[in-house]
Amino acid sequence: MIASGAISTLAGISFLLQAATSHPSLRNLAGYALLGGIFFLVSALRLGR
Repeated sequence: MIASGAISTLAGISFLLQAATSHPSLRNLAGYALLGGIFFLVSALRLGR
């Protein structure tokens, strides 16, 4: 849980810094959401056993 929170915090800071650039993009946000979905799926499958 602590590692997950730390990663989320770093990702949030990264998103804020990227939003302040002259050419902001949602590419990193999409990758973060994809990885979150994969982690959720793995957790759901493990809890199902």
